[in-house]
Amino acid sequence: MIYRIKDWNEHFEVAQGRICAKMTWVAVSNRHDGKGFRRIMSHPRAGDLFAAWVLIIQVASKMKKRGLLVDLDGALTAEDLADKTGFRQECFELAFTELVKPRFGWLEKVKNEIDKK
Repeated sequence: MIYRIKDWNEHFEVAQGRICAKMTWVAVSNRHDGKGFRRIMSHPRAGDLFAAWVLIIQVASKMKKRGLLVDLDGALTAEDLADKTGFRQECFELAFTELVKPRFGWLEKVKNEIDKK
């Protein structure tokens, strides 16, 4: 299963990023009153979930197809993200489980690269 950040271009691409072949930073919203953010903050593991989310954004910004969690070896797993970031695998597993739910809607599952937007 491949995970993709929903509406990547709308939320995380900025003019400077569109001309860069290799990203060394990513724009992250500072909005704290949206439904998704407020729902994450009410989650019992809000800190783990939000930290995993920010790390997922950062890793996704460096992929060949930005926003799609897939590299040359295939779909990135929670273990791959843990290896890449040093953050706990269980937190990425939590993010994959929670952030695809409609109440959050920040991640999407796609079956293959043809499904990508």
